[in-house]
Amino acid sequence: MKKPVQQSIPFEEYPPEANAANQPTRVVEVVVQKSFVGKSQGVFKKLVHQIDGKKQVLRQWQEYKVRHRQRVIDEIIPLQQEIHSARREMILFIHDILRPEGRKPPGLRLGKVQQRKLVNVLLNLVNGLLDEAPEDQELESIHDEYSSMSREEVQALEQDQDRLVLEELFGVDLSDYDGEGDIMQFAHQKAHQKQQADEEKRVARQRQRKGAESAKKKSGEDSPLSKKEQEAREASLSVKEVYRKLASSLHPDREKDPVERVRKTEIMQKVNQAYADNDLLTLLNLQLEIEQIDPDHILMLPEERLKNYIRVLRSQLKELEQEIESELLAFMDTGPHYGSITQELVEREFNAEIKYLREVAAQIQKDLEDFNDPGIFRRWLNQFPTNGDFFGSHF
Repeated sequence: MKKPVQQSIPFEEYPPEANAANQPTRVVEVVVQKSFVGKSQGVFKKLVHQIDGKKQVLRQWQEYKVRHRQRVIDEIIPLQQEIHSARREMILFIHDILRPEGRKPPGLRLGKVQQRKLVNVLLNLVNGLLDEAPEDQELESIHDEYSSMSREEVQALEQDQDRLVLEELFGVDLSDYDGEGDIMQFAHQKAHQKQQADEEKRVARQRQRKGAESAKKKSGEDSPLSKKEQEAREASLSVKEVYRKLASSLHPDREKDPVERVRKTEIMQKVNQAYADNDLLTLLNLQLEIEQIDPDHILMLPEERLKNYIRVLRSQLKELEQEIESELLAFMDTGPHYGSITQELVEREFNAEIKYLREVAAQIQKDLEDFNDPGIFRRWLNQFPTNGDFFGSHF
């Protein structure tokens, strides 16, 4: 199912859904309906709208991934199993033809060249199935009967070749790979570890350099925070301030009414999660929901507070884009994508894959029936080169 894909994937934009009349007002509804005159207000408005749209995109892909996974279980896997069983039957059929005492189609006679070609075809089929089901002892025994190298030796050779290629590609040493798990994943992990180690060294050198520069200063006072660090600190404090106001109003232990206590507990869980995610927009929405603030409060924010909010929202928007990209990675092998990945495109590729697998399963079953005719079997065998390379065939 692996197919070439484009590395860069632009994201789709979805307009915010209309809010039901019985739902609380959201920040996005407050800001998109207003015309702002200040630059910061305009940036705030744009970010709120973008974040709301990205959240909906993320939710749509998360929900679609669940449905897609279920379709794979219900439709793709059974077809793959059917094809696996049919190919296995084909292997046993060919094995019988090659064995002196095996069953053969009546009247079938093969010359030495045809027999060598058939052995190559058999080994290609066996290796393919053993890659899928390495514990199949019967197929491994058939492989070793016809191959000059045992299956274990073939795997070791292929593993060494893969290791050399990946070492060159990722610039890492894979000599400690023990054969367990996927070597590509192991190489990715090693490359990530190397990248982290290099980054830690870079940070350590930077700290050492800053420490040396600081030591040269005559003043014994602590160095002031950089502008970027100060802005990040103020942005964090802004989120914390909103959280504290919400927590103060919603503390369940202070509520005597059992029904209201349950309601506040549920809202407080949302508050805690939003604070943990640094999700300022949700925190502001919750303030509106419990009427801790009104829409005018958001529209009349002081300039410095608005700038702090903007920094938080920009960070949140970037994190949402990364989350969406992570969700899209699950669909990168569904087809060649030369633009945005859409659910419609994934569905189209998925349906094409199902159609292809059905055709393969049906063709193998037809071949198994037709091969009882010696003439048809010889014509089928003649289509392959002597080395047994049959790329492009339904096998």
